[in-house]
Amino acid sequence: MHMRAVVEHRVSAQDAYVLGRTQREYERLTRQAQIWEPATRQALLQAGLSQGHSVLDVGCGPCDVMRLMAEYVGPAGRVFGMDVDAVLASHAIEQLSQSGPDVYSLIAGDITDVTQVSQAPFDLVFARLLLFHIDDPAAVLRRLWEWVRPGGALLIMDYDITVTRSAAQIPVIERTLRLCNDTFRRCGRDIEIGTRIPSLFLEAGIGTPDACNVSSVMLPAAPSTHMLRDLLDSLRPQILRHRLADERALTRLEFDLRAAAGCDSFMRWPDLTATWKRKPEADAVN
Repeated sequence: MHMRAVVEHRVSAQDAYVLGRTQREYERLTRQAQIWEPATRQALLQAGLSQGHSVLDVGCGPCDVMRLMAEYVGPAGRVFGMDVDAVLASHAIEQLSQSGPDVYSLIAGDITDVTQVSQAPFDLVFARLLLFHIDDPAAVLRRLWEWVRPGGALLIMDYDITVTRSAAQIPVIERTLRLCNDTFRRCGRDIEIGTRIPSLFLEAGIGTPDACNVSSVMLPAAPSTHMLRDLLDSLRPQILRHRLADERALTRLEFDLRAAAGCDSFMRWPDLTATWKRKPEADAVN
């Protein structure tokens, strides 16, 4: 088995991913994917992913969703991943190909630069937690919609992080959440974009979504504070650059988060909204 890579465009020099590209961040992404696997499975099934389909995961990262897609499309299907970080994605796809059907391929490139892919159209075009990091999400949605086969579907999953909170309230968790939200805002990120996806479908000319489902989870303090510490570490360069906190304050915050791990409390995670629409068969070119 082997991984096939197709380079459609060189990686953009201006990387919009404000969380950085470190090993600790990659590990955080994998843990985050495990939390959202049930909601993602449900969304893929509702969007109609099935045997023999060709599917594209845009912003595939560590390729955790591609593994789920391969289960549904089977050995007769194809699973393509697109990511600006070709090193991360190619390594992940190689690992997947060694442990399962050889259905995976990589398209290395930045969705804001790539205008065409030779493998299009697809039965399903998918993106999870991608538009959060995009400056012009409506333009990207229009591009993704173009790559959907008539009768196929576009499925977008993204965050509204304004709802995240601890219960019972833990002050250090609340301080960390405020700092992270302020940092994302200062970096130009739309922290409510998950809630705005249906309106963005209309703005992009896609039309009213066929469905829009909101998922969330509540987890105990220990895994939640672990995730927050990793998130804080990934955001550290941006926090310092925007002078939202200094090194001493960040060190203290991480120490307090470790101490809070044993608290008898829970944290409500962000809302993850799954929005999808099927392209009418009438859109087929006669």
